[in-house]
Amino acid sequence: MRQNNITVLNGISQVTLIDNAMVETRIEKDREFELKDAQQMVDTVQTIGNSRKFLHLTIFGERTVPSKEARQFSISKSGSQFKLAEAIVVQSLSQKMVFNFMINVERPSVRTKLFTSIDEAKKWLYSL
Repeated sequence: MRQNNITVLNGISQVTLIDNAMVETRIEKDREFELKDAQQMVDTVQTIGNSRKFLHLTIFGERTVPSKEARQFSISKSGSQFKLAEAIVVQSLSQKMVFNFMINVERPSVRTKLFTSIDEAKKWLYSL
């Protein structure tokens, strides 16, 4: 069931409650994604989602990668407290390398998968 989308512009990201199951976050291109940005995203999801857990579709703009601190927070229990699972969409090989390392070595606390297609990412999330 579709509802009216709620969107919050938050620093370098835009967080949208897509439906009762999914939150989409779009992060601007050519930006430095720091710990404070990751923390703001969690706070925003908590607010617009009434502290519920959602499937997360996170889309990184070109040449934007998270700092080590932002990655560590994002994959922690605290940074994932409102996530059921996360699909990360990237645009470039360098982003792919960073996120593959994060997923395979740093080990997120929720199921996480990397994509280059938004449609494929959504399909995977809704299949869970």
